[in-house]
Amino acid sequence: MTRPAFTHTVRGRLLLLALGVEIIMLTLMVANNLRLLHVSMTGQAQKQAAQMAPVLIAALRAPVAQRDYATIQAVLDESRETEDIDYIVVTDKSGKQMASSGWAKGAELPPPSTSFSLFGGEQKPRYNVAVAMTQSQQQLGTLHFGLDLTDIVTARNTLLAQGIKIALLELFLSSIILFLFGIWLTRHLNHLTNASLEVAAGNLSLPPVPEGPDDIGQLGTAFNTMSRTISERINELTTAKESAENSERAKTESEERLKLVLDGSNDGCWDWDIQSGRIEINRRWAEMLGYAQEEVVHHVQSWLDMVHPDDLPSVQKVLDAHFAGATPLYEMEHRVRTKDGRWAWILDRGKVVLRDTDGTPLRAAGTHTDITARKFAEEQIHEQAILLQDEMAERQRAQEELAEKQRQLEAVNSSLQQRIEDAIAQLRQKDQVMISQSRQAAMGEMIGNIAHQWRQPLNALAMTLGNIASAYQYNELTAEYLDKTVENGNRLIQKMSSTINDFRNFFKPDKAAVSFSAREQISHAVALVEAGLKSQNISVHLEAPQDIVLTGFPNEYSQVLLNLFANSRDAIRESGAASGSLTIRLYDRDGQGCVAVGDTGGGIPADIIDKIFEPYFSTKDMGTGVGLYMSKMIIERSMNGTIEAHNIKGGAEFTVVIPCKENVS
Repeated sequence: MTRPAFTHTVRGRLLLLALGVEIIMLTLMVANNLRLLHVSMTGQAQKQAAQMAPVLIAALRAPVAQRDYATIQAVLDESRETEDIDYIVVTDKSGKQMASSGWAKGAELPPPSTSFSLFGGEQKPRYNVAVAMTQSQQQLGTLHFGLDLTDIVTARNTLLAQGIKIALLELFLSSIILFLFGIWLTRHLNHLTNASLEVAAGNLSLPPVPEGPDDIGQLGTAFNTMSRTISERINELTTAKESAENSERAKTESEERLKLVLDGSNDGCWDWDIQSGRIEINRRWAEMLGYAQEEVVHHVQSWLDMVHPDDLPSVQKVLDAHFAGATPLYEMEHRVRTKDGRWAWILDRGKVVLRDTDGTPLRAAGTHTDITARKFAEEQIHEQAILLQDEMAERQRAQEELAEKQRQLEAVNSSLQQRIEDAIAQLRQKDQVMISQSRQAAMGEMIGNIAHQWRQPLNALAMTLGNIASAYQYNELTAEYLDKTVENGNRLIQKMSSTINDFRNFFKPDKAAVSFSAREQISHAVALVEAGLKSQNISVHLEAPQDIVLTGFPNEYSQVLLNLFANSRDAIRESGAASGSLTIRLYDRDGQGCVAVGDTGGGIPADIIDKIFEPYFSTKDMGTGVGLYMSKMIIERSMNGTIEAHNIKGGAEFTVVIPCKENVS
């Protein structure tokens, strides 16, 4: 603890207070002495002037009446030498100087003094007098003279200096006496201060501080009593604290175990006060919906607003059944809107943990589990199963047709030429089957992309219809509002129709080779799948600093690109990464247009990279093995180009090379 400054101590403040009072008293005393001196000396100067004026007038009356200037001057000079007179001037009735001694001729005379200042600014202090000279009641003139007060001022200065010295000496002696008195008066305060610091530091086994009958001694007695009481209370508090710490430690360990279990399960937790509607949630509950914990309104209505409108009746029905005691637990799978507007599938489970005496539920608690990935996987499996069934049926038909062709071939095996023609027909049929399979796989991809493209307009259209119903319910449905809402609905429907046209145009077969913009076809292909890729946290980066004009079949070219995009998407998803990226680069290489499609899906194993373009070879569990083979056939046979694959850092890259327009003969 920092020692307080002297002015902040009791001794210092007592000393400063006493010195301040003494300084004020001494100042008043010196000022009063000076006042008395001033009064006394003013009276003395007036008395002296009153005594000298008649004498001088008597000596000057006759010369002035006779206008004897020489005699007047002699009287003035003699009077100034024998008296304490600074100057003497005689003026006639008109105020004109007749004679003067000690005063410059023609200089303006000072006015008569009524008093004088002990602290005036004049170089030579004096008392000015003006007395009229008369004879037989006739005015002869005026006598002016000034008394020299130098001796009086000198006495004043001496008295002031001596008074100040005496006051300073008195202050010094008083300071010493008061300081010693303060030390004696506060003799035990240091003991009390040090003992208080020891107690504050936790040392309660202190020897008693000095006690006594005076105020300081009584303060010591009170401190000793307080110290003993504090020691007893601290012992009691220590015992109570240890007990509370043990209880709190057990509670903390229990809470930590519960937190570890909940964190390990990756579930969100909720605690619902049913009467007030308040819901307490944990951090994971908010995070799985994209919110920070403090962003969620802790009320049941906010949760109900997040539930999908189609799922809300079922949720309310299951919840009411549990509240009524018909089911032991509440368990429901439903969709909840996330912060970014998408719908997440949630497995919501809970139980009423507190009821009143009438059985009315008061409190419920439970968990939220994000099952979006499971639901998505189930949908994917269902879609793949349908595709697999179609593919198996197609293969069965192809095999039956192939068997029939083989029987026909055996029947007409009489000539080699016929056998060659039949073999060529068989190969073409096989290619047609593979092309059909590739088209069907691409169609499945396109249907998924259409679903992604339609999801946002459908949601907006549903909200528009809901707004109409709400407006009608609350009598706000005006003709203007209805027209505007219908216009918005038509715009959404036109957008969905435009999406269908884009996909329909994509699947129209090209009749003949044409010149087309590589960048435009890439942009169209990206637009078809971009929504689906974003829904799986896959970003697309297009690097096309300049466009390249190619010659070939633009729809088949886009089909190849879409097949490469789908393979990259599947590779990123199967790598287990939460997100990924797709990089598309367009550039010219030796007069040929090159499109490189790179991903972050982990790459292709070295032992199979040379087999990926073979027919019916696939690394996917549900793959057909025709996508890359057909892409290779389209590029090499139909467009005189090449397609190649190699691994890059973090993934794989496929490069499609097509001759530019000016290099096609």
